Amino acid sequence: MWFAKLLLRGLLPVGCFALLAWLSHGPAWAWAVAALGCTLLVCVHARQAAALAAWLDAPESRDFPKAGGAWGEILRQLADKLADETRGREEVEARLLSFRGAMDAVPDGLVILDADHRIQWSNRAASAHLGIRLPRDSGVIIEHLVRTPGFAEYLASPDVHSPFALQTSAVRTRIYTIRVVPLGDANKLLVSLDVTDARRVESMRSTFVANVSHELRTPLTVVSGFLEYFIDDGALDAEQRRQFARRMSEQTARMLTLVDDLLTLSRLEAEDAPASEEAVDMAELLLQLRAEGESLSDGRHRLEVICQGPALRGNRKELHSAFGNLVSNAIRYMPAGGEIVIEWAVRDGAGVFSVRDSGVGVAAEHLPRLTERFYRVDRGRSRDTGGTGLGLAIVKHILLRHQASLSIASEVGAGSTFSAVFPDWRLPPWK
Repeated sequence: MWFAKLLLRGLLPVGCFALLAWLSHGPAWAWAVAALGCTLLVCVHARQAAALAAWLDAPESRDFPKAGGAWGEILRQLADKLADETRGREEVEARLLSFRGAMDAVPDGLVILDADHRIQWSNRAASAHLGIRLPRDSGVIIEHLVRTPGFAEYLASPDVHSPFALQTSAVRTRIYTIRVVPLGDANKLLVSLDVTDARRVESMRSTFVANVSHELRTPLTVVSGFLEYFIDDGALDAEQRRQFARRMSEQTARMLTLVDDLLTLSRLEAEDAPASEEAVDMAELLLQLRAEGESLSDGRHRLEVICQGPALRGNRKELHSAFGNLVSNAIRYMPAGGEIVIEWAVRDGAGVFSVRDSGVGVAAEHLPRLTERFYRVDRGRSRDTGGTGLGLAIVKHILLRHQASLSIASEVGAGSTFSAVFPDWRLPPWK
């Protein structure tokens, strides 16, 4: 179509001039005019074609050729088509970039493999999980990068019902599960999932259940053993019955305390913030803590109270529980004759409640784990003192609900200091 338009618009004027020359000067002039016109027409078309060819060879470095007439129309149509193709290509590239960005944002590792298990593409998570780096590793067989035993066998014939557990050599502290999904006729999509936190939670759950079972089994075994003697009326005299009854009462109280602490901890974990807050009179609270501590100590320790700070905004019942746990721990684990200082003060704009004792102290390797449930430095000694192993875990959760933190400083043979640090907005003037 465009070629016919080009010929018609070019040859028609030449024909008209040749006809006029024929009528006015004869056939010789007509042929001469036709030849000259065709020559000029060929030169013009050749020039336009050369300009178009030069632009096609390097479209980025040259301006689009311009012309009038038939060539102008042809070039305009070509320019429109090129513009449409450019827009289409830009849209495809934008969608591809958006897709790649979305795939990089996915927390799971994604790797596309061909039939020979050569890496075709991977997202950012796969780099962290499997150590893949593009474009460096493009075309590399993945078994050459991931050398975990059993991985090659799983990749060759994946078990769709169970993923492959992978612990990479680069980061041995992380655990990943691998699944392979068919992609097209020959390609495969390898998906890696970080299950480290899930495995850690499962391990903590199992440990927690085991600890609870153990803590409850011990007093139940004691009570069950004493009850066997009570079944036989003639086996015990009156004094032995009183002793056994006292021991069973102690073990029953221990179980009740453990259950109460478990319920308290469960409630604290289920709620994000205290149900109600008020301005807590810290001077009054510290005096109450000292009275309770003296009752628990029964004169074996000396308790001192220092109150140099204002009121504290929070839930009084929960704060009393947290501070009381810190005081009772100091009393339970400190030899007779020691000193305990209970202090409330403002330091660097923050409210600090601290319990300082002159006890045996705690070794540095135990400090990071003291707030774990049922974690004990000395298990036998903890049970003898009546502790459940949940006190500091309760303290930690109460402080978190009050946006506070627990600081522990201790030295073996020199005592310990447990400090609860509260933000300034919990101090007056209320912010």
